[in-house]
Amino acid sequence: MTSSRSPGGRGPAPPLSRAQRSGVLRLAAGGRADAAVQQQVLRALLDAGSSCAPADVIAALDRRVGSCDDIGLTRVGARLRALHATLIVAGDDDYPPHLWDAWPELGAPLWLFSTGARPPAIRRPAVAVVGTRRPSTDGLRTATALGAALAEAGVTVVSGMARGIDQAAHRGALDGGGTTIAVLGTGLGVDYPARSGDLRLAVAASGALLSELPPGAGPRPWQFLARNRIISGLAIATVVVEGREHSGALQTARLAGGQGRDVWAVPGSINAPASAAPLALLRDGAIPLTGIDDFVTAISGSATSTGGRSTPDVAWQLSADATTLLDLLGAVPASTDALMAASTLPAHAVLAGVAELVDRGAGVMTPHGVVRS
Repeated sequence: MTSSRSPGGRGPAPPLSRAQRSGVLRLAAGGRADAAVQQQVLRALLDAGSSCAPADVIAALDRRVGSCDDIGLTRVGARLRALHATLIVAGDDDYPPHLWDAWPELGAPLWLFSTGARPPAIRRPAVAVVGTRRPSTDGLRTATALGAALAEAGVTVVSGMARGIDQAAHRGALDGGGTTIAVLGTGLGVDYPARSGDLRLAVAASGALLSELPPGAGPRPWQFLARNRIISGLAIATVVVEGREHSGALQTARLAGGQGRDVWAVPGSINAPASAAPLALLRDGAIPLTGIDDFVTAISGSATSTGGRSTPDVAWQLSADATTLLDLLGAVPASTDALMAASTLPAHAVLAGVAELVDRGAGVMTPHGVVRS
């Protein structure tokens, strides 16, 4: 049985019992505890000051939506065995560590269905490369070259298996002899996009195919938007190569920023529709990607200096009060009152310290308090 880690790295949490793990599978198989419902339950637990440990979230979800019957559970179990797939629960040892950094407030899913080689792909620093399904030839070249260069540098490439930029990034990583992870907008075992089976097999052999949907779940528009938070959460940085206005790639980048991850964008012509998303991101402060070699060097240096985490090593730049507060932060939002009680600092010092942490990129403000980035 796998063990669980508590949010924010606050020591080990009790491993899930066999009954609890069966409960997760029942919830996932039932299809009613989707991403939106999980976020509603988490928000209610946070508002009530209750525990957001995975076991407590499982119990709260079961009370709210119930789970599937024995027939449905048997069917899903058979599909998982046929696909050589496993169920990973938040806090498990093989749950992706960068995604665990986003639990519970910043979009990490309670569970993932996974097939493929997986380790060490999920433990390496990863970069998400995303973009439009209707790219230019230059966009395709850029995505392929990015995937290959990152792979050669030992960085895992994450994308969403969509036609266009996503598949080009996956293929580039494979061409570079590296690892790549695809986060699907369907369940495992679904031929979507159609006739992409060979690429899915190659991605699985190199890294992993991941989905929070039960195996066999077909494509629906909202599922592709929901999976974008997983793509961004897996990575220390997200790159948007090309994307149109209001595109999924733009949403992925916004989610990455909210999770405290770096956002890069490839500049393009102001007259090209596929440049709308990168240009909007650059306007809002994204880092311009002007050369692949320089980008890979920057990413590799960031991954090395942070041990694979997304938080920059800024402790030496912080004031004493901000350093004290940084040590108290984890993935569970901390309110000003909670930080005052834990640090014994006065309110004005806590407010100033939190502002400093957010400004330096060491903290991210959420509706329920600050978290460590």
